[in-house]
Amino acid sequence: MRALILALLFATPAAAQSALERAPGLYGSATDLAQSCDANPHELSFIESPPHALFQWRDPRPDPDGYLSREDTYDLRGATDSTLTLLREGDGPLPDTGRRPVWILRLTQNPAGYCWGREDWPMMRCEQQQLRCEAATS
Repeated sequence: MRALILALLFATPAAAQSALERAPGLYGSATDLAQSCDANPHELSFIESPPHALFQWRDPRPDPDGYLSREDTYDLRGATDSTLTLLREGDGPLPDTGRRPVWILRLTQNPAGYCWGREDWPMMRCEQQQLRCEAATS
């Protein structure tokens, strides 16, 4: 019993975990039924060397360039407790800046999942809400 109490006292709270620890899992679109948890969920995972975020769908779906694909790969640039800063492999430069867009994956709590922002967007702009499939079924 004493060991259990000590373990609880020294446990790291969820808010102190980085997004790298909290983000992996299965997700589906909150707005696109064809990409929902039931129809075509995607798994978010990470590889360390080089650091990448991998998004893998069960079935091919149109990627941001309009091609059918099962996977998107992003270079991982940084992480906080609630965000990942990413560069999508294959993104070309933006016409107005001449630089590739820097994407911000923001973990959300209500609903549980994530949404997408961009470094050049206002902080409150977060699009394409994705739902954590484990939370959607409980």
